[in-house]
Amino acid sequence: MKKFLTLAAALAPLAAHAANPLVTDDTGTQDTGNWQLELNSEWMTMPTARQQQWNSTLTYGVMPNLDVAIQAPYQRTRPDGDGWTSGVTDLQLQAKWRFLETEQWSLGLKPFVSLPTASQDRGLGNGRATTGANLLMQYTLNRWTFLANAGYTWNNNSIGNRQSLWNASTALLFSATDTLRLVADIGLATNPDATTTTKPAYALVGAIYSPTKDLDLDVGYKRGLNPASLSHSVQAGATIRW
Repeated sequence: MKKFLTLAAALAPLAAHAANPLVTDDTGTQDTGNWQLELNSEWMTMPTARQQQWNSTLTYGVMPNLDVAIQAPYQRTRPDGDGWTSGVTDLQLQAKWRFLETEQWSLGLKPFVSLPTASQDRGLGNGRATTGANLLMQYTLNRWTFLANAGYTWNNNSIGNRQSLWNASTALLFSATDTLRLVADIGLATNPDATTTTKPAYALVGAIYSPTKDLDLDVGYKRGLNPASLSHSVQAGATIRW
């Protein structure tokens, strides 16, 4: 059961790195001295389990094109036929550097490291530090924004899961009004489960409502595209900037 819980935690971060409710990240940063707090919750149904996850991500703008952030996830997982296991999972430190920018195009790099702060015995953490990075691309044309990510994770672990993990995803945002954006996202990743080669894949649709420039409210629905992924999930969140 412990290996299953750790594997479920490894599959869950497919939703943990980007602006709510997207998986694919943009190249936007907060600018020097500005803060951002993202609060997100997701309720997932997996083929053989249920999982609830809450993420809190605090971001600070170091430079106009450089952010640093810390993410604190909390999750509850219940494999079919067993009870709930809950607790804080591994803390993650992140940075985002937008290193190339034109009027419509921009490129960025987002390295991260997950610290072994959670209980490995309870299946909530990896027991070892995990690191990786995502290459970010953004293209904007009028009301449309196109995003693409490609990344690698060194999944350091002692329970036999794969260590080299790749991911790729793309997203499309449409500004329906000045305050409402409609989003769609699709992607896949290497399966950390070494007993299968099927790559978890997902598709997501959602909306972001911004009543002010410093507040975003979001909802999303994600669907797994093969048996190696989650079955489906719903999520909601809020982003506050100051």
